[in-house]
Amino acid sequence: MKTDIKLSAYLWAWTDVDAGTKAVKLLKKYHPDTDIFINVDFDGDLDGYTKLGEEVGATVTKHNFQVGYCGDFGGRVYGRSHWPKENTFEWIRGLYDACKKTDSKYMIILEEDIFLLRPLSMLDTEFSMLVHATAPSATGRWRENHVPRQFLEFSAKHGGVGTCPGYGAGGGCIFNREQFIKSWDKAKPLLWEVYEDFEKINKIIGWQDFIVQYVMMIGGYIIEQHYICAQEWEHPNWRTEPNYKGQPYEMIGGLKDHTEMKL
Repeated sequence: MKTDIKLSAYLWAWTDVDAGTKAVKLLKKYHPDTDIFINVDFDGDLDGYTKLGEEVGATVTKHNFQVGYCGDFGGRVYGRSHWPKENTFEWIRGLYDACKKTDSKYMIILEEDIFLLRPLSMLDTEFSMLVHATAPSATGRWRENHVPRQFLEFSAKHGGVGTCPGYGAGGGCIFNREQFIKSWDKAKPLLWEVYEDFEKINKIIGWQDFIVQYVMMIGGYIIEQHYICAQEWEHPNWRTEPNYKGQPYEMIGGLKDHTEMKL
């Protein structure tokens, strides 16, 4: 374990080892001192990711059971609208365990379709959690991911944050590692008790890109947006155009053809 590093990374991995390799190696290219943690879903390619871990010095683990994709979305059908409680808590356990194994200030969540384009500029700034921008998005389009009033009120009731700019804590989200540990220690028993009730309000309680952010909110930490990750589906001209603020993108997300990413 390294000490006094700014960034560590958590890759939630499944079977696309080639893409996962690109995601990890591009991060190491721009941030070579990063601690890498690869957590493979139960039915994922553990052998392939173990080889990658040996090559780049990453810690490789496996989920205790198949967590799977959160739920039906777009053209993908999984027979559910969101994770059951056990899946949600198992997913967070993997992230939490990784956070406990490093001394980095910040942690970034990687996926098999998130790739760095250049060094991350926000690492020299102070923040608790930076999520994908939706209000407005990096293109300037307003597409806020709405958070139900009941969820905000519950957080505020328990001493947390009762406001946020939508949600977007999927791959490419960056957060203060120690604050996340403290937040999950607080939020875990609270969410275990209300999870089934919250499922009836909105399925996002069982979606990764909300629950990670919600944990930090319950912990009392402000959620901010970053505009440096393009989404392939939203901004297909990301290769030549900046975000709506005129800034070059530092990450690309939702890129299904990883072959154009050069190490």
